[in-house]
Amino acid sequence: MVRCLHLLITGDRGVGKTSLARQFVLCHFIPDFDEWLDGFRKQMIIDKECVFIDILDDSYCRWGQNPYIPDVAPLFGEQVLRRLYIREASCFFIVYSVASRSSFENVATIYQEVFRTKDPKLYPAIIVGAKCDLADSDREVSTSEGRHLAEVLGCEFIETSAKEDHNVTEAFTSVVRLFMSRNPPQSVVRRSSPPRRHTARCVVI
Repeated sequence: MVRCLHLLITGDRGVGKTSLARQFVLCHFIPDFDEWLDGFRKQMIIDKECVFIDILDDSYCRWGQNPYIPDVAPLFGEQVLRRLYIREASCFFIVYSVASRSSFENVATIYQEVFRTKDPKLYPAIIVGAKCDLADSDREVSTSEGRHLAEVLGCEFIETSAKEDHNVTEAFTSVVRLFMSRNPPQSVVRRSSPPRRHTARCVVI
């Protein structure tokens, strides 16, 4: 008996969402990539409980790169596809790049879209400032601004770097712990399908 949950990584294009997922599951960073991976899954032991995390990356949902999801964005719009992922998700990464103020300014809008249909008391979100390895001269968003926005929205906040593997595991662990603490043990289910191809295991003490 294990708990299975879906984690949606969402945010503007180019902020580093897929790089975070790759670093977390595959433990490596690829600056440029164009192939689609058939899903990310991570097995973790958190607080003595086994958890399978299926990571939903809405980059592929919106760009039509996922061969298992029809590219209906031209017909119905990106927002419709994002809502499908939101409906499936148990917890959320709302990602912006510290080098892009526009991506930061869109965080609140994405938050409102997510929690228009989800209860934030049950389905937690974490605000993630990506690419924190960049030099201060390349920053457009300070750490204090990111932390303040998270406080306003009632979320946890963390800055990460997929390139340097800084705070990546910590960010995923934090939001999963929040979900587990807000949802009772009866949400534990038996895993009935084989793990996806890109599966990794991690033990968190």
